[in-house]
Amino acid sequence: MTGPTASGKTKLTVNLAKKLDAEVICADSRIVYKGLDIVSAKPTVEEKEGVLHHLIDIKEPVGEPYSAGDFCLDAKGAIEKIRAKGKPVIISGGTWFYIKCLLDEAALLPVSSDANLRKELESLDNETLWQMLEKADKKRANEIHPNNKERVIRALEMSKALGGEVSSTERTLNEEYDALWFAPDFIKEEKRDELYRRIDFRVDEMIKSGLYYEWERIKGIWGRTKVLENTIGYNEFFELEDKIYSNVWEAFEKIKQRTRNFAKRQLTFFRGEEKIIPVKDEDEILACIT
Repeated sequence: MTGPTASGKTKLTVNLAKKLDAEVICADSRIVYKGLDIVSAKPTVEEKEGVLHHLIDIKEPVGEPYSAGDFCLDAKGAIEKIRAKGKPVIISGGTWFYIKCLLDEAALLPVSSDANLRKELESLDNETLWQMLEKADKKRANEIHPNNKERVIRALEMSKALGGEVSSTERTLNEEYDALWFAPDFIKEEKRDELYRRIDFRVDEMIKSGLYYEWERIKGIWGRTKVLENTIGYNEFFELEDKIYSNVWEAFEKIKQRTRNFAKRQLTFFRGEEKIIPVKDEDEILACIT
């Protein structure tokens, strides 16, 4: 179960899991972090409705960011545990690269880190780095938010090591998992404006729930880490602190804008995947799998 932010994945996933007696593995690059609750729209106890969710709150937001490789290792371990109970598994989340790496056998390429190149790239600003990636591998660039400096650098590192586009490397479907791919029908073009309205509403609700104060608390504990700076909804408050905005309301509007832009990139990618079936509710999914 995938799809853009604010498209209703959580509710759809929980409804389906209850009908299938399934457990959920969260494929989200921010839900894994402890304390990033409001900013990641982490499902609450009430929203989970008794459905067991895996890979939530498993890492602190310091050190090297949680990678797709980390996710694959952790997800495979969780899948084994769920299968041992005889239950179905639902992978649910909007971090598309995590899902691709888990279900596409050759998605994770064996490229070692290049310390000298990384040092050189770290000195450049986010926009310059993303433009370099867009020139080197446009498809991969469209999968990564320009502010996610760590992932942009990693993609450039892999592109240089492979001598070309990372996205052009042949990937074969992982036959270990017999997966069906679904997304809420907000991935349809005609629903884009409605999705953007949902995003704006969600950000408003996050602000009312104390997003700014969550950022203050997390920053007070961990400082200005890579993870926090590369998180939409926190980065804007760091920028406010740097006096890029004149007041907090400008930061709030920038969060909405960046979230909509992020969703737009997600939509472009999801629409290019023929295997994804848009659905209105869990009953449409059940009709496909029974």
